Amino acid sequence: MAKFKARARALDLLGRQQIAGVPTAINELFKNAHDAYADNVEIDYFRKQKLMVLRDNGLGMTKDDFESRWLTLGTESKFANKKIPLPPIDPKKTLRPIMGEKGIGRLAIASIGSQVLIISKAKRTEKEHKIVAAFINWSIFELPGLNLDDVIVPIREYDDLPTKEEIEQLKKELLDSLEKLAKLDEINQADANSIINTVKSFDVSPKDLNQTLIGNFAFSKNQGGTQFYIDPVDETLNHFIDGDKNNSDATKIEKMLVGFTNTMTPNHPEPLINLEFRDYRNNDGTYLNILDKEQFFTPKDFDLADHHFQGIFDEFGQFSGSIKIYREKSFEHKIIWNGNYFKPTECGEFSINLAYVQGRLKQSIIDSENYARITAKADKFGGIYIYRDNIRMLPYGDSDYDFIDIERNRTKSASFYFFSYRRMFGVVNISRADNYKLTEKAGREGFIENKAYRQLQDILKNFFLQLAADFFREGSNSPKTEFWAQKRAERESYYKALERRDQQAKVRKERFQQNLNSFFEDLNSNKFKSELETLLESQEKKFGSLASIDDPEQASQSLINCELEARKEIEAYKQKIKVPQPKGFTISRDTRKDYEAYIDELKKLETGIFLNAVDNIDIYVDDYTERLNIEISKRKRLEQAVDFISIEAKKAASGKQKETKKAVSEITSKVKELTTELMIELDNQIRDVKDRFKTLGVESSEDFDLVNERKSMEADINRGRERVTGVLERVIKQLQGIYWDRDLNQDIVTSDEIADAMAEELDELKGRIHADIELSQLGLAVGVIHHEFNSTTKSIRHSIKDLKAWADVNENLESVYNNIKINFEHLDGYLNLFTPLNRRLNRKREEISALEIKTFLIDLFKPRLERHNIQFKHTKGFAKKKIHGFRSTFYPVFVNVVDNAIHWLNQANVDEKIIRLHADDTGIYMSNNGPEVTIQDKNRIFELGFTRKSNGRGMGLHISREVLNAENYNIFLDTSRKGETVSFKIEPIKQLDNE
Repeated sequence: MAKFKARARALDLLGRQQIAGVPTAINELFKNAHDAYADNVEIDYFRKQKLMVLRDNGLGMTKDDFESRWLTLGTESKFANKKIPLPPIDPKKTLRPIMGEKGIGRLAIASIGSQVLIISKAKRTEKEHKIVAAFINWSIFELPGLNLDDVIVPIREYDDLPTKEEIEQLKKELLDSLEKLAKLDEINQADANSIINTVKSFDVSPKDLNQTLIGNFAFSKNQGGTQFYIDPVDETLNHFIDGDKNNSDATKIEKMLVGFTNTMTPNHPEPLINLEFRDYRNNDGTYLNILDKEQFFTPKDFDLADHHFQGIFDEFGQFSGSIKIYREKSFEHKIIWNGNYFKPTECGEFSINLAYVQGRLKQSIIDSENYARITAKADKFGGIYIYRDNIRMLPYGDSDYDFIDIERNRTKSASFYFFSYRRMFGVVNISRADNYKLTEKAGREGFIENKAYRQLQDILKNFFLQLAADFFREGSNSPKTEFWAQKRAERESYYKALERRDQQAKVRKERFQQNLNSFFEDLNSNKFKSELETLLESQEKKFGSLASIDDPEQASQSLINCELEARKEIEAYKQKIKVPQPKGFTISRDTRKDYEAYIDELKKLETGIFLNAVDNIDIYVDDYTERLNIEISKRKRLEQAVDFISIEAKKAASGKQKETKKAVSEITSKVKELTTELMIELDNQIRDVKDRFKTLGVESSEDFDLVNERKSMEADINRGRERVTGVLERVIKQLQGIYWDRDLNQDIVTSDEIADAMAEELDELKGRIHADIELSQLGLAVGVIHHEFNSTTKSIRHSIKDLKAWADVNENLESVYNNIKINFEHLDGYLNLFTPLNRRLNRKREEISALEIKTFLIDLFKPRLERHNIQFKHTKGFAKKKIHGFRSTFYPVFVNVVDNAIHWLNQANVDEKIIRLHADDTGIYMSNNGPEVTIQDKNRIFELGFTRKSNGRGMGLHISREVLNAENYNIFLDTSRKGETVSFKIEPIKQLDNE
């Protein structure tokens, strides 16, 4: 009796040579982790060591499981017998459909690397299990003439994660078996030596490594899972991760692994497993997250799309569902498929949920920012993803795999077939229960092309063809296309209107102000510094990836390329935060001040954080030059740096050149259009005058007055001429007003700069006139009030004295007298405040004690300070300080600053509100811990009319500075001390020696 025998090569043929590639193999391991009821499966890839560690926290395997199931080819996943039970399930979790079908998915590991250490711990309810470890070198299975049962797989059990020494024992067992096979001539010595060297190179301590890796997979009590340590990893993995740097398409790894579970549709099923893939490109512990969830479609992206198609294909292949156009109008729609003559299909019932974005922004209802973001994702990941029980089936979703001829049809006629993979994203949902005849190929590169698959293809092809005809085909007879065509036309019209609106000066002026405000908001929140630091961290990781390049010449060139790319990104970010100069409109004086503050702050950023960022790039280059022990041509670095700067300069100049030519072209076109229109009007007017000849009875009428008629006709024609020439003269004058010249510094000065300066000066003069009028009125009012109050208070004082005499002899009047006296003294105290302000003609300079000023301020503000719970403090330095000058000069300044401080402290959300007066040898400080003064306001708060108070006049600080300057003193916003946010300083103005 004869029997089948299996060569060792059969395992290589069934595994490594069947799998489509490394990304597919990794996807297969993710599915195995899903089947093992893992919540997390994580990959840590160390490029320099060529080591990949894949760990999951699933149910794991016992020693018996490993031998009877994992090492047994073609293990059934859905059937059990007396020898082999079904795979274990986790009773605490929802039952998971099994993804594995062929029992050979585990052999995919051979595609990733030539040898693997497998460590697993079973998590079972009945008892605690030991940790199982096995070591496999896949190269053995490629050797000819070797039977499968000749290959030894070392396997042992441990109580804890094995150490390096314990792994060496596993390796020794395998090495001994190789030596034995070589002695028996089962394999030749050269092959044996090659494999032996590979085995010896495996240098991993699972126990030590797990202590440094992210995530808890240490197999503590009641914790199970499986870990794979693959070393050396196939060098093609780097290419699959990095992709082609010259295009923005998704890499092979991204295309195959992103979207492993459906997370894009609204109300999608909760993912049963979480994936991580960390790519460590150097040895400093930094990594790139290959499977960043933010780069894939989200439910928010899905909802934002222009059109949505959702429904069910029944067992006969007929679609029934909802079609929503432009997120506005929904149609309950059916699409008939007669490919199976209305008999039940082999593929079974399935559902679809799809989003679609119009190919042009002007036809879309998505705002420009989200449109750019979503279409960027769609360019990388757009397509139809097939999910079986919410696990992605490869390669569906990859736009390169056009299994229903979407792109093929589009090349024939985009207007007829409408749809494009790069503008759609969505899911087709199938299940093992309903669609069991859709089975994967052994290599996991799609479904086996049986009748069920061909029906699925045909149903979807028919769906998109009919959908285009019913809703999106230009010139279609379907009434449902009218809404799309009408809405698209509206969007295009709206977009054109927006473009015209954007040309208006008012809108540009508003946008300019918004951009300035955004700049200062970002500056105050340290956003620029934070984002630049993030950019540098990203660049440092890219520099770190160079450590994996072995060729010194290639590493040298890659280092130069990294430097150039980093400089480009820094320059691009700098350009991004810049606020373009105002063009085509004038700006107010306040906005001009904001723009000047922006220019100053931008210069600080350029000489600060941006210069430091560029210096950091130089440090990275020097550091990695030394670390990688390579030489870089300084000339080449210099040439590339100069080339980059030159290209950027030419690009900027070229852009402005095009903009200038466009402006000239537009003006030329408008002038030609105007002159043509005017000449036509004049010609029509002349024709109208001449047409009057036919109604004139020149010969027959005796009353005809030739002179008057001629004058009338001449007047009509002359009016037309004067109108045309007058308009054109004004146009000529306007065009001639465009000029430029060089100033003394040889800088070009244009006419619009002079016009802007004159407009600003005019606005400023208008503002000063209004302010001066208000001040004059205020001064007159104060003078009149003070004079009247003085007369009245004298009379009241005498009356109170008279009242005292009555109160002394009448107890009932005493309380009334005291109440009137106290309140009048309080009022009189306020009236006395006018005294320092009213003695400007008969005043004298004197030594003013700082404590006197504080006493004055307390008398004035005590009720408000108590009402708002504000502490008013001073330092010893302030108590000793004296000022030489007029009280009428200094008192109002302190009053104004303290008044402002009380106002803003009342707006502040701080536990302890404090106003503090302090002094040193240089001057006096008035500080508080209220809201900070923004960067753009620091120089503007002393300008006349500037205020942030809701009903403020914006005069106090301006007048204070003007008055102090007249006495050779100055007030300004100083650097705040610890615990303070705002600090004003008054100090003498230093006189120059020659004055």
